[in-house]
Amino acid sequence: MIKLINKFFSNNFLLFVFIVICFIGTFTSEYFFTLTNLQNMIRNMAVPGLLALGVSFVFLVSRIDLSVGSLTIFGPILAVSSLAFLGDVFDFKVLVKGNQYVNSSIYLVIVSLITGIVIGLLNGVGVMYGKITSFIMTLAMMKALWGMNYVLTDGHAYYLQISTFTWMGTLDIFYIPFMTWVYIIMTVIAALIMKYTIVGKRIYAIGGDEKTARLAGINVTFWIIFSFVMSSFCASVAGILFSSRLQTVDAPLAVGFELTAIAFAVVGGVSLTGGRGSPYRAFLGTIVMGSLFSLFSMWGLNTWHRNIVVGIIIILVVMLDQRKHRFGRI
Repeated sequence: MIKLINKFFSNNFLLFVFIVICFIGTFTSEYFFTLTNLQNMIRNMAVPGLLALGVSFVFLVSRIDLSVGSLTIFGPILAVSSLAFLGDVFDFKVLVKGNQYVNSSIYLVIVSLITGIVIGLLNGVGVMYGKITSFIMTLAMMKALWGMNYVLTDGHAYYLQISTFTWMGTLDIFYIPFMTWVYIIMTVIAALIMKYTIVGKRIYAIGGDEKTARLAGINVTFWIIFSFVMSSFCASVAGILFSSRLQTVDAPLAVGFELTAIAFAVVGGVSLTGGRGSPYRAFLGTIVMGSLFSLFSMWGLNTWHRNIVVGIIIILVVMLDQRKHRFGRI
């Protein structure tokens, strides 16, 4: 019985941290435990949480993906700018008043999702067939996508004036934001896949020992590419929800989101060395960091203070992970 309690506490330690943060927030700010703040808090968790969910797949196979931040906004930008170009060519209205997008929401969603899948394939193929380390490959992709974001927008924002799209960022279902529902559902699906299907077994096997996985007949190349595709797909969904909420697509948006996603995942216990962690662990990291950021806002701390905390947390968690990994081998 004591072992079961210790195991439960160990596996769900971050839940207790989340509860402690909520208690601190309640006693230090009269606004923390209001419905409006709680809705904003879980709404703000959705986009970085989806990115953390995506990069977790890549971490589990001992790789890294730095391109998810730039990809988050690249899909919507590509959709809007490409349809605007087609509108000029075939003489149909896409933009009004210069930069207000009033056309198809379905096109925007489909192009964003396809873009994510393609970028994930390019990352995976570059890593596995081009023999480029994942850090360099995704860093190069990140810089390329940032450049494309500015080229396609010419440095100007597009404002999305389409009610059939922007509702995703504003709708609440049973007091919970729609975008949070999307995040929760995708996390549950990913957790079930990783725990109960051959997909999860293959990915964990590769992250645990890639050489042994190859000798066991696992198609390592396919599953690593698959992990990159999953990472980019989650980033595309995050980009759709993010632009829907802001009702804007602009090149500078989502800057630094990749580091936030990494922080959320590693805080949750997803190991950068592969083979350890889960979508559930990434979810725990998200609710802890998301509630901590909300607490900072209540205290009046700005983004720069948050960035300092994120940097410190990444260093500490990675140090602990490396120490645990080293002692686990002894």
